[in-house]
Amino acid sequence: MTKLGQYLRQLRGKRSLREVADLTHGTLSHNTISLAERGVNTRGKEYLPGPEVLRELAKVYNVDPIKLMKLAGYIVSTDELPKNAIPVSAEVADQPVMVYGEIQAGVAKWAEQDIIGQINVTKSFAKRYGAKNLFALQVNGESMNREIPNGYTAVFSKDIEPESGDIVAVMIDSESATIKRFRETSLAVMFEPSSWDPSFKPYVFPKDGIQDFKIIGKFLYATSECI
Repeated sequence: MTKLGQYLRQLRGKRSLREVADLTHGTLSHNTISLAERGVNTRGKEYLPGPEVLRELAKVYNVDPIKLMKLAGYIVSTDELPKNAIPVSAEVADQPVMVYGEIQAGVAKWAEQDIIGQINVTKSFAKRYGAKNLFALQVNGESMNREIPNGYTAVFSKDIEPESGDIVAVMIDSESATIKRFRETSLAVMFEPSSWDPSFKPYVFPKDGIQDFKIIGKFLYATSECI
């Protein structure tokens, strides 16, 4: 168990995983909370909960989210934390990550694959996720504005299997890309918005129907850094 996992287990106390999950009102599953505490997934690989998971747990446990971010390795570089962006580290950020076009946070549209710039992450961050697995997309739209502001750059990893509740970049209908929260039940796979605007609707794929989607990356963090 990692230091983060030990601390999360301490915060949970005598409450069950399901009791804590209920306190998130459906945002986190008990499996996600269990993974965050254990620090490994069902295949024995290292599991690091994303910033959005840590923010939700911080609310439930009434602790400073910055402490959880530091324990997870998301070390803030300034005292002023943007509401929806998690700076990667206080280290010198000198590992480039390519930014490929824009990704829609609204109705899914084609994401141009032309490189439009780059952002820098630290070498330790790149080592953790694998530099070749990291890519970034500029967010365009308001359907995820509870988590990621319009115009921010979102960083993803191609080599992490998402859990239900994670934010992902997903191809829809083999040609359209969007960013949504991934949900999976016994009956359906859903890609849900997280917006202050209730007009945005989820994409729903019944398990017994056509599964015309492909998850292309798990969201790690967002930044307002210029590209």
